[in-house]
Parts: sequence; C-alpha cells; structure tokens
Amino acid sequence: MKEKRFGMIEKTLGILISLALVGICSAADPQKEAGKNINISIAAGPAGGSYYPLSVGMSEIIRKHIPGSRVDVVNTGGSTENSTMVGSGESDIGITNGDAAYEAYTGTVRYAGKKLPNIRVLYAGIAGGPLHTVVAKSSGLKDYGQLKGKKVALGPRGNTTGFLALALLKHFGLQKDDLRLSYLNVDDGMQALQDGQVDVAMGIGPLPLPSVKQMATFGKFSFDLLSLEEDKAQAFRKENPFFNVIKIPADLYGLGHEVKTLSSTNIVVINAKVSEEAAYLITKAIFENLPMMHSAHPSGRMIKLETAAVNYLPMHPGAAKYFQEKGVMK
Repeated sequence: MKEKRFGMIEKTLGILISLALVGICSAADPQKEAGKNINISIAAGPAGGSYYPLSVGMSEIIRKHIPGSRVDVVNTGGSTENSTMVGSGESDIGITNGDAAYEAYTGTVRYAGKKLPNIRVLYAGIAGGPLHTVVAKSSGLKDYGQLKGKKVALGPRGNTTGFLALALLKHFGLQKDDLRLSYLNVDDGMQALQDGQVDVAMGIGPLPLPSVKQMATFGKFSFDLLSLEEDKAQAFRKENPFFNVIKIPADLYGLGHEVKTLSSTNIVVINAKVSEEAAYLITKAIFENLPMMHSAHPSGRMIKLETAAVNYLPMHPGAAKYFQEKGVMK
C-alpha cells in the first residue's frame, strides 16, 4: 500500500515538474506568444511592379521570424491606393511614395478634404525613382524654363510624375496651362517623343529607366535629359522634403554628362492603431534580416538602418523604439 501511494506521489510530482517546465519554456520565448497577436495585411501593389515582391519579402520575414504571426498580401493599384488603405485602416501596412503619404496625412493636393491622420512611417529607404525629362537633342531644349508652350507627355493622370513635374515647373515660372499636356504612360510617352508627337517625355522609375535605356542602346534617336541647377533643386526640396536630389551617371545612357534631377522616395507606412509591440517586432524582424529584402527586388537593396527614419511624417512608436535602440534616431 505504501509502495502504491509512493508511486502516485512520484507521478504527481512528475506532472507538476512537467507543467513547470512548460511554463518556463513559454516565459523564455515571449516573442512567440506576442506573434500570436500579430494578424496583419499588407497593401502591396500591382503584380509586375516593385511593390508586390517587396511586400511578399516582408510577409515572409514576418512569418518566419515572428512565430505565430499571420500575414496577408493584397494586390492594389499602387502608392495612392496604398496610402488610402493604410490611412483608413483597410490595410495595416503598405508601400507608397513619400509624397502620396505626406499628402494623405496632411489632407492636401490629391487628398484635399480627405485627410488620413492615422498614417505613420514604419521605415524608409526603398530605392526611389528619378525624374527623367527627355528631349530630342535636335530640339535645342536645355532648361526647364524653355518648356512654355511645348507638348509634354506627363505620365498617367494622378501619378507622381505629374505631381513632381508640375510642382518643379513652378520654380521656373511655369503653370499647368503653360504646357500642352498628354497623359501617356512612360513607354508610350517615349515613343511619342521619337515619333515627333511631343516635344518632351517625362517618366519616373528606378535606374536605368527601361524605355530610356532602350533608346540609348539602339541609338536610332539622339536624345538628352534636362538637368537641374543646384539652387533650383535645393529650393524645391526645401518645400518638398519627401523628394531627394540625385545625379544620373554620365555613362548610364551614354550622354557624356551627369544629370542632376529629383527622385521620388518609397516608404513603408503603417496604421497608427497597430500596437507598439507589433510594430516593434515587425521592424526588428525586417532590419535583422535585410538580405531577404535585398533579394526580394533590386529596389530593396537600398534599404539600410541608417536611412530608415524620416522627419517629414511621424514614425510609428514601435518602429521609433527599435531605431532608437540602434542609435539611428533620437
């Protein structure tokens, strides 16, 4: 009888020890528990663009490095729709242009009367798209101030190319009505330039811009790119901090000279209502596994810790906490 009782005590102790060990293991992995509360959607962009593979890359990092998390990637129309979806809470995270996010947050330009104050920045640094202002070499056009009365292919209505170009031209005393505009996509605009249907074709995209590189490679059409003076570039950026000033290398298109131009910025935004803990864990997972983002798409290779924070929009507290820990944000 004593032997039986001792066996029961031993069995009970074994169960209690096992339960205690389970508790210790759980306490040792709080991230796993926190991951169970992360259920997010990412507004990606159209298939075939850069935003979609980058969004898939983010989702894979989150799933792999935050155990228990659930992530959905949603096809969208791109930056403007993504800003709307994140700002309204329809999606938790999205990639967008810095200018679209700024306008959505402040309720200005294309978001006039539709302010979305819940937009926050998760991180910046994705390669942007430099503005290419292409003219025929035979046109004699050398300066933006000479574009008055010219036929200009400006890109599709409502896109960043049009916003950037028209905002820039104001620094040269030109308004929208001073131009004869065609709203063509980049490829069609470059073809219209070669066919003599327009005097200028504008486009934004990662370097090298395929349609411009194609013209340079085939060499059948002699063209040039308009370059900005330093004072005009810096004056524009002072008013529009969500754009960068960059130089297109002289040998990229065989022009024989550098081209100073403005470049859009691409950032990842997150809704303010996403918890600080979730945003922190997501940011940490991404920046401690950057090679996965670098390999997701060429534009992801520019993402680095040193350029992850911005000052023209509020950072999400969870992201800010991580960047403060890493010493790249005060």
